[in-house]
Amino acid sequence: MSLLVIKRVSKFYHIDKNEKKYVLKDITLAFPSTGLISVLGKSGCGKSTLLNLIGKLDNPSEGTIFFNSEDISKYKEKELTFYRKRIVSFIFQHYHLLENQTALYNIMLPSLLGGDSFQTAKKKVMSLIDKFSISKELLHKKCSKLSGGEKERIAIMRGFINNPCIILADEPTGALDKDNALLVMESLKKASEHSLVIMVTHNEELARLYSDRIVHMRDGRVIDVERINDTKNEKIELSKDKKSNQNWYNQIIANNFSKRFKRNIFSILALSIGVTASMLIFGFSNGVHHSIEMSAENQFDYGVASLSKEKHIKSDNSPITLIQTLRASEEEISDMRMTYDFLHYCYSYDSLVSPALDTYINESQINGLTYTPIYSFCDSSIDKSLLIKGKFPAIDTLSQVVINKTAYDYLIKQTKMDPLKTYIHLKDSSTVTYYTDDTEKPYIIDYFVYDRTVEIVGVVDELTFLNAPKIYYSYKAMDKYMSETIMNNLSDYLGDISWKERVINAMDNEYISNYSHKLFLKNSGDVYRLKEMKNHLKEGLSLNSNAITIEETLFSLVNAASVGMEVFLAIALVGTIMIIGIISFASYSEDVKDSAILLCLGAKREEITALYIFENFLLGLIGITISFTISALLQSPINKLIEHFTSLIDIIDIPFASFHGHAFLFPLLIVIGALFTCLLATYLPITFSKRISLKEELQSND
Repeated sequence: MSLLVIKRVSKFYHIDKNEKKYVLKDITLAFPSTGLISVLGKSGCGKSTLLNLIGKLDNPSEGTIFFNSEDISKYKEKELTFYRKRIVSFIFQHYHLLENQTALYNIMLPSLLGGDSFQTAKKKVMSLIDKFSISKELLHKKCSKLSGGEKERIAIMRGFINNPCIILADEPTGALDKDNALLVMESLKKASEHSLVIMVTHNEELARLYSDRIVHMRDGRVIDVERINDTKNEKIELSKDKKSNQNWYNQIIANNFSKRFKRNIFSILALSIGVTASMLIFGFSNGVHHSIEMSAENQFDYGVASLSKEKHIKSDNSPITLIQTLRASEEEISDMRMTYDFLHYCYSYDSLVSPALDTYINESQINGLTYTPIYSFCDSSIDKSLLIKGKFPAIDTLSQVVINKTAYDYLIKQTKMDPLKTYIHLKDSSTVTYYTDDTEKPYIIDYFVYDRTVEIVGVVDELTFLNAPKIYYSYKAMDKYMSETIMNNLSDYLGDISWKERVINAMDNEYISNYSHKLFLKNSGDVYRLKEMKNHLKEGLSLNSNAITIEETLFSLVNAASVGMEVFLAIALVGTIMIIGIISFASYSEDVKDSAILLCLGAKREEITALYIFENFLLGLIGITISFTISALLQSPINKLIEHFTSLIDIIDIPFASFHGHAFLFPLLIVIGALFTCLLATYLPITFSKRISLKEELQSND
C-alpha cells in the first residue's frame, strides 16, 4: 500500500454565501515510501496548497489524506506534533527561518525538538555543511544577515537534519545559482533513496533530470502523472516519539529579552509599581492599627475623661427625643468606684475655669491654647517619658504648668522666642447664681475670678494628629484651690462655703456642676482599662475622653483610607494584569510567524505558550526583586515622614520576616501572587486569541 494517499481532496474558499472558489478540485494521488516526486504547473494552479495540506499547515475542505493508512485529519494534538516533528519536514519557498537566531540554531532546532542534545544536534549540522558549501563562520551569523541563496541552503539543511519520512520542498532552487541548484538537487535525490521527497518547482529541466515521477497540475486539478523511474512502495515502521530537549527555547528566550528590551523594562516597571503599591498598602493595613494604639497612648492627658448621665425625654406630640445631660448621682459614683477602682473620681470645675480661658504673654493675648488638667505631676497617673524639654513641677501647684510640643511650636511662632521658663497670664471669670427660699432675697450672685501668672517649666511630646496646643495643669492643685477659695456673697448668707462645696452641693442639673465628673487614671499604664470601661458602662452613663475620641477618629479615618486603598489596589492590580497581558499579546502577535515555524518543526503549542509564560516569569521575578528592594527602602522614610506630620509611629509594617507566625510567609505569598498575575496575564490573551491555520500564520509579517 502507498505511504501517502490523497483521496478526492478539494480546497475552496467562500467568496460569498453562494459562491466558492476552488484552489484544488477533486485531487486523488498515491505516493510511494521513497522517491523524488516533482509537481509541475503554472503559478496559482494549487501546487503549494497541495504541499500545505500534506504537511498539515492547512486542512482540506473535502476529501481525506492518509499517511501509512491513517487519516491525518483525525490526528490529535500529540499525534500531529509527532507528524510534524518526525514524519514531515518543510523546505519553504520563503525559507521561514527564525531571523533573529543564528543559522546554526535554525538548523539544529528540529533535532533539539526531536530530543537530541545540543552536542548531538551540532554534530548533525557539521556532517551536512560540506554537502551544501556552508562555511562554519556563516553558521554563527543571524539569518537576518544572510543572502537569499544562503537562507535557501540553511532551510534545506534544516529540512534534512532529522532524516524525515517525507520532505516537502517548495521551489527549493528558486534563489540559487545553477551550481548550487544542482548541488541541492543532488542532495534531494540522495535523500529520496530513503525518504519520500515531494518537490514543487517551475524548473521542468531539473524535474526531468532528477525526478522519479512528475505530477502535472492545471487550475487546481491533476491532469497527468508521469512515471520516469520505479520507486519503493512499502509500509514503514515509525520510531517512538522522544521528548524534546527541554532547553531548546533558552536561546529564543534570551534573544526575545534582548529584542524586546524597552518593552520588557516597561513590563518590569508596571509590575514593580503594582507589587510595591500592594506591599505598602498591605504594610499599612498590617501596621496601622497597632501604630494607632501605640501612638494614641502617647497623649499626656490619655488618662483623663469625663463622666455624665444622659436622660432621654420623649414628647407625646413629637417624634423627637430630647437628651438631657446630668451629673451622675453620688450613689452611681459610689458604685463606679467599686467596679472601676483604677480611677480617681473628682468633681468638675470646667464651668468655673474654662478650658478656653484667656491667655497672655507680655500683655499680648494668645488665642488657641487649651487649659487641660492632668491629675498630678508627682505620681504614676502620667507618662513621664513624654517629657522632652525642661522638667515637671516638683509639687502639685497651679503656678507651674507644662505644655505640649504643639503649643511649644505655636508659641515660638507667635512670640518669636522660646516659651520654656516663660511666664504666661491666665484669666477667666464666671457668674454663679444661688436661689434661696427667702422672698426678701430670692437669689445670691457670686463672681468667680481666675487670674494667675504661671511659669512654663516643661514640654511634652505627644501625638500631634488632631491635637490642640495645650497647657497642662495639676487637678489636685486646682481641687485644693477650689476648696480654699471662699464664695464671698453666699458665705455671708449661709456661713463659710468654698467654691468646691458649692460644686459638690449643686443639683446635678445645675450649670456649675458642669453636668459631669472628672475621671483620672491612677496609673498611666492602665489606658486599656479606660477603653474597656467606656464600652461596658451601664445604660444611661456616658464617658467622654478627648484622647479616646482622637484615637477613634484616627481609626475611622484609617478604615475609610483602607477601603480607598483597597479599591486603588484592585484597580492597580487589574491595570497591571492588563498592561502585562497587552504587552504579552503584542509580543505573541509580533512572533506569530516564528511560532508557526516552530509548530511546523514539531514544537507543541503548550511549549510555545510556555515560552511567553517563562519569559514573563523572568520579568516577574525581576520585578518582584525590585519591588522588595524598593519597599524595604521606602518603608522607613515613609514612616518617618508620616510620624513627622502625625506622630504615628511605624504606621507601615511590611512583615518581611514573619507573618502569622510563619517565617517569610508574606514574601512567599507576594511571589506566588505576582507570578500568578504574570501567568494569568500571559496565558489568557494567548489562549483566547483567534486560531488561524499555520499557512496563514506563516504568511504573517511577510
